[in-house]
Amino acid sequence: MSEIVVLDSIPFHLDAAELEARIHLPGGDAELRRAWESLLAKVTELGRPKAIYRDCTVDAVTGDSVIVEGVPLKSRVMVRQLGERRRLFAYCATCGVETAVLEGSPDPLEGFWLEELRLVLLRQAIAHLHREISRRYRIPKLAGMAPGSGDADVWPLSEQTRLFDQLFNGRVTDLIGVVLTDSLLMLPHKSSSGVLFAVEHDFATCQLCHRENCPNRRAPFDSGLWRKNRMDGHER
Repeated sequence: MSEIVVLDSIPFHLDAAELEARIHLPGGDAELRRAWESLLAKVTELGRPKAIYRDCTVDAVTGDSVIVEGVPLKSRVMVRQLGERRRLFAYCATCGVETAVLEGSPDPLEGFWLEELRLVLLRQAIAHLHREISRRYRIPKLAGMAPGSGDADVWPLSEQTRLFDQLFNGRVTDLIGVVLTDSLLMLPHKSSSGVLFAVEHDFATCQLCHRENCPNRRAPFDSGLWRKNRMDGHER
């Protein structure tokens, strides 16, 4: 079993102008601007996005599961996307727990701002993770899958426990502070876990998701790809 690699010094940058446009910060409210700039400065000081990953061997592939280091991951889509490849990378990335001290503001607007800033930290942690794996293992293009992403049966959310408890040996909380609750939510909320693998063509589970108006969508729904990856004969 390979070691768990910890990335806990991930650099990040919070682009004030870009963020202000995203949150639609009013230009003429001086008090609101002071509150925003204060929060931005605190997150810049406290923020510490992190990630962990493991280089895993694919032992076998069945009709609906990928057996990874003895752990079955049930996803027909993953079976199809992996093809003949026998390596993937289990991962967990997070905005970090350090900004938790900024929670509890009586102003719901500041709570919204904080979550937007945490989302940027998470996205930069994931981007850094991709670059690290691509560089270290000389993989030109990576794609990923996360339990619960895409339509419900693409890779069920319940598979999250296999990542945390088995592929990461129950060490995720100790290493980067992410807790998996009994309801399968990750805390901090701006955290992500799943697998990464080499691909020849771009792929995202968003392409297999029918949910409209998703704020985190990274690619449009692809009906052709969805039909190709369906194995149970049902259509929508």
